[in-house]
Amino acid sequence: MTRAAAARLTPMATSWLRGTVRRGVCGSGGSGRARAVSVVEGRGGGARAARAGGDGGEAAFGGETENAVTFADVGVGKHLARALERSGIVTPSIAQRAAMPAIERGENVAMQSHTGSGKTLAYLLPIINEMMDEERGTIRADVGTGVRALVVAPSQELAMQIVRQVERILGDLGRKITQQAIGGANARRQEEAIRKKRPLIVVGTPGRLAELSRSGILQTHGVRTLVVDEADDLLASNFRRDMARISEHTGKGVPGGRQTVIVSATLKQETLDAYSYLAPNLKHIVATYDKPVSNAAAAEDDDEANEDDGEARDAKSASAAAQQAQTQGVVSLPPHITHCSVVSERRHKVDELRRAIHATDVRRALIFCNFGRRLQDVQAKLTARRMPVGVLHGGMDKMERQKELAAFRRGEFRALVVSDLAARGLDVDDCDAVFNLELPTDETHYVHRAGRTGRMGSPGVVITIAEPQEAFVLKRFEKNLGVTINDIATQGGEVVRARPRDGGDGGRRGRRGGRRGESERGGD
Repeated sequence: MTRAAAARLTPMATSWLRGTVRRGVCGSGGSGRARAVSVVEGRGGGARAARAGGDGGEAAFGGETENAVTFADVGVGKHLARALERSGIVTPSIAQRAAMPAIERGENVAMQSHTGSGKTLAYLLPIINEMMDEERGTIRADVGTGVRALVVAPSQELAMQIVRQVERILGDLGRKITQQAIGGANARRQEEAIRKKRPLIVVGTPGRLAELSRSGILQTHGVRTLVVDEADDLLASNFRRDMARISEHTGKGVPGGRQTVIVSATLKQETLDAYSYLAPNLKHIVATYDKPVSNAAAAEDDDEANEDDGEARDAKSASAAAQQAQTQGVVSLPPHITHCSVVSERRHKVDELRRAIHATDVRRALIFCNFGRRLQDVQAKLTARRMPVGVLHGGMDKMERQKELAAFRRGEFRALVVSDLAARGLDVDDCDAVFNLELPTDETHYVHRAGRTGRMGSPGVVITIAEPQEAFVLKRFEKNLGVTINDIATQGGEVVRARPRDGGDGGRRGRRGGRRGESERGGD
């Protein structure tokens, strides 16, 4: 949670929420495990590798601290490292430390890490580094003019964000070697740009990439690296035909075959199995924070601990997260994100949302809805109460979406109402909070929504506005994701902890959140 938001909380509620951020799902000692190679981040910032079965091998991160690891240690050349430093990127993130060595070696990699952990640069830097002339800091003459890397993303926003990352680091050189190919934009202009620029890196959405491939304008037989970003989304049936075209015609002319990298915050076993046709011998690399409580230890603690004790709940959450990582390969959420829920009847949800935004003093938030028809309705209701709010929906063209996003990044909107697909790939600095006005359909969508805040280790908060009968879904999220979702309410313009409730629905039943709160201040 940001300082501005924390300042608006009552003293005891502030301490409680900060404690939740500080503890997260972590304790001390032990480690999480994953099906192949698991690189875990300790509380002190150090990274280490842990073999967790399979034949993926063991990554070399023993005993290093975060500050000691440099980009040179993960294979980045001096010119590219200096470009990163000029962009304000000094040390590699845990996702970059975990995955870059294997990608540099040309291995097929399934990279899994928290949303906002630096996965995009983890695959872009090896691609760029392989083309760089170490002496001159430019592209090597023998690289040629054909497309060397193809990055597939499910949404326009994510594709544009990836292109911006290259341009941010390399400036004019990045603009010269990179081209986006996305739906919703002028196809003829993209065709002309590909012919004129002859880019080395092409980033696009499946439909447009497949269309350009069929027309012969985008030649992909010489592509050495295929990246599938947000791989779980790209398994959707509407992408199937285009993804088959891209896979079949990418890297056919490369001796020894192309390299394939698939990326997501949530890679379940069925997702890995589905991509086996794209990339044999995938090395599954999981980069996450330390999950310190073993299942056996947590079970003993649960027998002895009081259920109302915060530390016991954290231990229980950590145990669930560790168990899920072992069985499903799903990365739990980072410990620096606070998870809360507010109970509200459906007709009062938007009012409860508005009160929660004001009570936490959030200045830049994302509001998630499940259905497109609800987005503009929510925007209209909040705007009517004098809250500046933007919206991203499927009926907007590329320019309209860019304009709305630019206004949000400039701080002209206090919140942006979005759907799950529209928000994929959004990277907004200092996004204070995520509000789920409607519950995510499953744990995977919860993870991707929550990842829009708390980027790169910054604190963040996720607040879900739930109806009383939806309590069982929140309990399932807690169990499967290994997090504690704290019951809160708004009262007198402040965030307070909700009064304990009875009932078979998990103790979350009650009237509007603002009336069922219990002030955290002594004597109130």
